Amino acid sequence: MQNKTERKVQSFRRASEWKHSHNGILQAAPAPVHAHFISLDEVIARIETNAVLQVSQHQRRTRDATDADVNRRNVRDAMRPIAQVARSLKGSVYGISSVSTMPASKSDNERLVTAANSMVENGTIFKDVLIAHGLQPDCIDTLRTAVAALKSSIDARGTARATAIGARNGIRADLALGSKLVSFIDAALDSLLRKDPVNRASWRNAKRITIKGGPGTIAPLTRDVTAPSATPPATTAVADGSTRTA
Repeated sequence: MQNKTERKVQSFRRASEWKHSHNGILQAAPAPVHAHFISLDEVIARIETNAVLQVSQHQRRTRDATDADVNRRNVRDAMRPIAQVARSLKGSVYGISSVSTMPASKSDNERLVTAANSMVENGTIFKDVLIAHGLQPDCIDTLRTAVAALKSSIDARGTARATAIGARNGIRADLALGSKLVSFIDAALDSLLRKDPVNRASWRNAKRITIKGGPGTIAPLTRDVTAPSATPPATTAVADGSTRTA
């Protein structure tokens, strides 16, 4: 979560904790106030769950997490010998040129999958010819398996991206709902605590959203004011030649 979001969630948690520590006072509160606090706890739980989900899905969508680079290399390694033999047989085996071309090394994964699947489909026709010229009997099956693994990597990244976006949107919606709930609670407690300034101030402090980097309200002492001063008092001269302490 971003810092602003975190600070808002922290204010929700403080409001919830205030409720748990002031149950006696809240006995006199209207029933909707208790319902709002319950809903606020549910909002907090959802936001925290979605925050964890968002982070985990961002991690899962990386190329390393999905083994996309490894699977990409496996596809190209499986394609290369098929294309090499097919190029050597061009002109002597009709139609084999359909499996003689390798996709550009900079082709994205989607284009690589399309090209590899095309080679699997066309290569099946020339499987016996390819094997007769030295390729492994499972050369087409090896390529098919490698393509499937790369496609799974692509799909996993897409699913993780979609899940992360859903979690992000859920957090945004719950932040808005949480703010409304705190506003409803605040309006009710304003009248309930009107004659109780201590708890009223406590509630207002609990619900506030802190500002990052805000100045402190109490400046620290630079020295012990109770200790005797090490510096002698200043003196001034007077007209009769004596001195007087300033």
